[in-house]
Amino acid sequence: MLSNKLTILFIPQKDGHVFRFEMSSFFLKVSVLILVVFIVISTLISIDYFRTKSLSEEQSKLERALMLQNVKIQEINNQLVKKHESLESFEEFDRKLRLISGLQESATRIRYIGNSNNLVGSENGSEFQELKVLDKMKSLDLNTKLREISFFQLGAYLQERKDKLARTPSIAPTRGHISSRFGKRRDPFTGKIKKHNGLDFSNRNYTPIYAPADGTVVNTFKNGSFGEFLVIDHGYSITTRYGHLAKYEVQVGQRVKRGDLIARIGNTGRSTAPHLHYEVLVNDQYVDPEKYLLE
Repeated sequence: MLSNKLTILFIPQKDGHVFRFEMSSFFLKVSVLILVVFIVISTLISIDYFRTKSLSEEQSKLERALMLQNVKIQEINNQLVKKHESLESFEEFDRKLRLISGLQESATRIRYIGNSNNLVGSENGSEFQELKVLDKMKSLDLNTKLREISFFQLGAYLQERKDKLARTPSIAPTRGHISSRFGKRRDPFTGKIKKHNGLDFSNRNYTPIYAPADGTVVNTFKNGSFGEFLVIDHGYSITTRYGHLAKYEVQVGQRVKRGDLIARIGNTGRSTAPHLHYEVLVNDQYVDPEKYLLE
């Protein structure tokens, strides 16, 4: 009986030794099966490799896009912070204008509360940042519109009260370092706590002093504590007073406009160094002069 084998011969073209190989059909089948399995596994590995590579590239793109998005969100957030700070400055300016003009009530009491539910419910960090930025933008937009309404209201009111505004102190009477503010302080001579009824500006002798508002010079005299002393009546029950002067540049009865030169800083009276003692009185009551400085 013939054996079930496969014979392979290698015959050279020229004279030479003939190689002969014999292989059983079982071994051939196993070899073919192994080859097929190898090809299938190699194909699957290649497909998985390219798929993984594609997913990795896609993930890298998404990560880059997310990073750029976060950077953009941060830039927008920084801009919103700056705009918010500017808005706060406008609100402070608005508050001072209302104090000076006497218009205390504002029609813009509405405030944006924000959508806290969306912010709490968001688990995704990027989505949370986007919601925060959007919430800030809505709040800033609303508050800006409200401030515009407030300024419009102020403009209409101030136009009607132009004369009073011109006669209300609104600028610093001189340049210099504020060495002592309104309120309780330790007396530099006695060391005791005493109320300070004005605002002190320290600077060199003969530094110019200007009228903070329109008015009339009603008195100049020598005061024991404040030395050379000057008083301006601005009308509307508003008076400003100036102490420790070196020189008067105006006379009693003279009308002055805001920004006119009225005197010069000195060191007269009970004073430890050249400075201006500046007081503001409303209805004969001392008030904080710093509240009347728009600068």
